[in-house]
Amino acid sequence: MNTARIQNTLEILFQDSARWLHPGRRVVFWYDPEQQFASSFNELQLEGVEKLQLADTPFTVKYRLLTLQPNQAFLLYAPFPEPAPQENWLLDIQKSGLTFSADPAALIYADLGLRSRRLEIIIREQIKFFKSRKRTEALQAMGISPDSDERELLLAMLSVLAGLKVPDAGTLIRRVLLGGLLETDNALWSDIERFVSAEAFWEVAVQYTDLPKQHPSLNKLFTQLLVTHFAISLHGVIPPQLANQVISPGQRAYAFIDQWMRDQQDSSGWKTLSSEVAEQLQIFDAIENLEPEVLFEAASFEVVDQVLIRTCVKKLQTQTGQQKTELASWRTWLQTRHTLIWFPKYEKIYQALEAAIAILEFKQQYTGGFRESAPVLFKAYASDLHLFDRAYRHFIIASDDAQGDILKGLIEDVENLYTQWFLDGLGEAWSDALSDHWELEGIASQSKFFGRHVFPILERSDREKVFVIISDALRYEVASELQEVIYKEMRGETELEAQFGVLPSVTRLGMAALLPGSKLELIPGDDDVRIDGLSTKGTVARQKVLTENSHVDSTVLNAKDLLAMSTEEGRLIVQPYRLIYIYHNVIDAIGDQASSERQVLSACGTAISELLRLVKKICNSINGTNVIITADHGFLYQRCPIQEADKRPLPSGEAILESKRRYLLAREQVNDSTLLQFSLPYTENGIVAIVPRGSLRFAVQGAGAQFVHGGASLQEVCVPVITYHHQRAIKGDDGPARKVGVQVSARVRRVTNNRFSLTLVQTEAVEGKWRSRQITVALYDPQTNIPITDVRVTNLSSTSIYPSDREISLRLTVTTTNPPTNVYLIVKDADDESELLRDPWAVSLGIANDFGDF
Repeated sequence: MNTARIQNTLEILFQDSARWLHPGRRVVFWYDPEQQFASSFNELQLEGVEKLQLADTPFTVKYRLLTLQPNQAFLLYAPFPEPAPQENWLLDIQKSGLTFSADPAALIYADLGLRSRRLEIIIREQIKFFKSRKRTEALQAMGISPDSDERELLLAMLSVLAGLKVPDAGTLIRRVLLGGLLETDNALWSDIERFVSAEAFWEVAVQYTDLPKQHPSLNKLFTQLLVTHFAISLHGVIPPQLANQVISPGQRAYAFIDQWMRDQQDSSGWKTLSSEVAEQLQIFDAIENLEPEVLFEAASFEVVDQVLIRTCVKKLQTQTGQQKTELASWRTWLQTRHTLIWFPKYEKIYQALEAAIAILEFKQQYTGGFRESAPVLFKAYASDLHLFDRAYRHFIIASDDAQGDILKGLIEDVENLYTQWFLDGLGEAWSDALSDHWELEGIASQSKFFGRHVFPILERSDREKVFVIISDALRYEVASELQEVIYKEMRGETELEAQFGVLPSVTRLGMAALLPGSKLELIPGDDDVRIDGLSTKGTVARQKVLTENSHVDSTVLNAKDLLAMSTEEGRLIVQPYRLIYIYHNVIDAIGDQASSERQVLSACGTAISELLRLVKKICNSINGTNVIITADHGFLYQRCPIQEADKRPLPSGEAILESKRRYLLAREQVNDSTLLQFSLPYTENGIVAIVPRGSLRFAVQGAGAQFVHGGASLQEVCVPVITYHHQRAIKGDDGPARKVGVQVSARVRRVTNNRFSLTLVQTEAVEGKWRSRQITVALYDPQTNIPITDVRVTNLSSTSIYPSDREISLRLTVTTTNPPTNVYLIVKDADDESELLRDPWAVSLGIANDFGDF
């Protein structure tokens, strides 16, 4: 043995206070029955330590150590075996000191700084492990406690094999299972059997998870942990064929799986293993008949999502033809899935289902139909009815992106509901309510836009600038969503108003109507529209109209060009002007092409994003304050192909001056009572506009009949005007936009069962400047600040004005067997982990009950 190694080990032994139970002098006994280290003992030079070789005079030694030199550190070398305790006259001194040996196991024991002599035997039994310098150094680097027992040492050794930096039973078990559930194919398992022992691992697993000891295996371990987690998630309603797989008590098993699922690094491996077990146990067959109120919180198996989705689809399909149904519970159940592990995979399906629920609930509000006067119906569309179009848009976008055919039947049902009940029903009611003059009492006309919205700002002072963004085919329901986004994202105040669009609802007329001037002139067959005799065709012509009729310096920009400019470029280009018209074309550019009209609804989302960027650029980069967003017209769109029954024959004859899918311009009315015919305020010589009723089209040759505009439907002529006034930030002001708050609703803050419920209340509705918030909820040990329950994630996203509708019920599971009696309920913001609530609670479990409630 290398004397230098022995010297170094002994120096550490004498100097390291952590190895000694007392602060007094230090005595080390070294038994060497084979006398193989006698020469090494003689060569040792230990500063401050006196060497003494023992013989058969223990009383003389004791007198010297206790009386003559009571403060001197000693290394006592015994060239004989350690005596039995009853024959060891120096046992009292030995017990107050340390015992040293120079064989490999003893040196490792000394290097680790351990105190229990039993661990030297363990090291000797596991010497294979220590033949690797890398493993030995990794174990030393863990800094295990000198007072470690056998179980703790073995856990540390197993953790080294698993590549961990510190001993951790939960992560060790996880790493082993991630290696594969079949022992013969698991490389880490092979290392455990070779360098430590399978029994050592199973001792850790049993202690940490409460796994039954009988005939353990990796597959059985993971299966029982997962099924136990599943059983508790189901509130105890476990399918009979799975009951024998449940571990009792199940808190530790539940906590182990719950923590694994939430681990960003290892959750993907967990998903793979979960799918393997689901197939082995045929989980789908076991749960397909369970009620959604049992399943909605469970996430142990992916098939739970599949069963819930199938059940929801069937439920919605049975409801599309009924007058009234209760879907609030389904909305709650689907919202709960948002924070669970499999949601990202099925997100689009869930979005489609939630949109379908909104559509069905909307229908229930209008079981009596839409019969009202034209002004009342126009206002109803602007305030409420447009939300049906929005829900349909969201449904189509989500179902387009959803995987598989699960929504196929529901898509057909929703399509029929939208086209046959909503578009046809609303279209008929609106058509019947209109007079033969294209005007609406009490409703501002689109042709009055400049005088109502732009001119008053310019008139306020000669320094005010106005940015007018005109987004081609920005339908009212899309603008409504844009206004909500701007209100939440920006600092200023915004309003949305509906104006009565021009007819025909086409670009050339709508764009002209938004320019300043007193007389609008539409000439059939001419692709130009004049205002006060001036052309409005093209950028140059519109800029001329702006300059001449607004009487302020004006310019016209393209939205894409402005977005591409640097801040300095943007400031320079608008600096000379008080009036800036910005033209944006995303929706119409996609919809007007037969090859791309299928993407028009997703293009609406793109338009919202671009327009928000544009408003931010204007206000945050180029110092704009007044922004107005409007459109030339809206549009009609349905996903299903237009049938021949939905087309009207195109009238012909010399009287027809211009014809398109949704309108005609004629010298005189045609003899057809099924058509709507209007006199227009901006045509002369008796020119009339003729449109099919509702959402019907004229039978025109060619593709591209699903996206149309030009007609008189509310979707085409209810034109939005968003006015936004930006407010500059002031010192100490973080802006009015903020997240909703949360409170606990509980008379008694006491936990009496391992599984318990609590109710949270979202303090504000998500509206205006109040944004939604994702939170985490758990009970925490006040000493360690470690969760003693699973950590639940939920969303505060209710828009209801009623506090009772904003209540959220959560079920938590105590995951430790001996929880403290006083704990904190802590609610955190999931984004930045800031504490929103810290509430003292008491824990009084009594007899353990895995599936109790409170």
